[in-house]
Amino acid sequence: MLPDPLHPDELIDHLSAAIGAHARPLLEQLPPPEQLYLAQRKDLQARYADPVRGTDRLAWEMSAVARGDAATADIAAATQIGNWQGQRVLDVGCGDGGFLIAFARRGAQAYGLDRCPGNIAGAALRAKAWRLPVGLTVGSADLLPFAAASFDAATCGDVLEHVADPAAMLREIARVLRTGGILWLAAPTRFFLRNLLRDPHYGCFGAALLPRRAAAWYLSRIRHALPSPAHYEVERLPTYAGTLRMLREAGFDILSGEYHALAALRQPDLIHTRWKKQIAKMLLSVGLRGIMSAGLSCLAELRWPVRLVCRKRL
Repeated sequence: MLPDPLHPDELIDHLSAAIGAHARPLLEQLPPPEQLYLAQRKDLQARYADPVRGTDRLAWEMSAVARGDAATADIAAATQIGNWQGQRVLDVGCGDGGFLIAFARRGAQAYGLDRCPGNIAGAALRAKAWRLPVGLTVGSADLLPFAAASFDAATCGDVLEHVADPAAMLREIARVLRTGGILWLAAPTRFFLRNLLRDPHYGCFGAALLPRRAAAWYLSRIRHALPSPAHYEVERLPTYAGTLRMLREAGFDILSGEYHALAALRQPDLIHTRWKKQIAKMLLSVGLRGIMSAGLSCLAELRWPVRLVCRKRL
């Protein structure tokens, strides 16, 4: 039960007792609304009790509001949008609602969709703890239950790898955005070096490269990171180049976050340094665009994660 009367020290003691002493340093760093949100959850022991995986999960889930803040900063840098008052923002795959809090705190009308009822229930608890109004819907990302052109902006963080048809999801996001609407998109990629060495979801070497069934078997039978293959929750990590292609086919222009060398090769006139611009134009003039693009694409796959700000094409 939640301590009553509520006191910050008692609240942290309550949470530490429910989760374990290993969580206390992280719990002490959380803002009071996040502590209160955790105290309302009934699954703390099952969710975070493991000293290693549970601590990693707690740190990730409690960073959601900060990641939402970072998304607003990315959008502001790419579009000069700083005032969210009254803007309708949709978070696709909202999880426990951290991004919703980040936008609602800035005055946006924040709406979240997730296919998991448990996540939606968690997002409702979080919004209540922060005393912020949000709209929440259980639904599928590839068939959004919203009218066309009904949102000014959308976010989609670490969802692309969890849907069976990411291209369909991006087309649906484009449909519900108004013309000129903004999409912030982030996802782990298949060949990013860090993900090759340590899978972003289960922390195991090489899992990011495997097809879904092989990864589920490897993680459960060989690495024992899962109770069974049925507990594997990832479809397939996307590639960097494939994500750019799907976005453009869905009707988006990429405003920021594209690997700078690839963007320069596509539009050399946007390069500010004169000698770099001349080199890019020279390479294009002798027909090396294809070769250079292929080489830079390979480099981008290894070095550049997907964290993009896009605009629905005018």
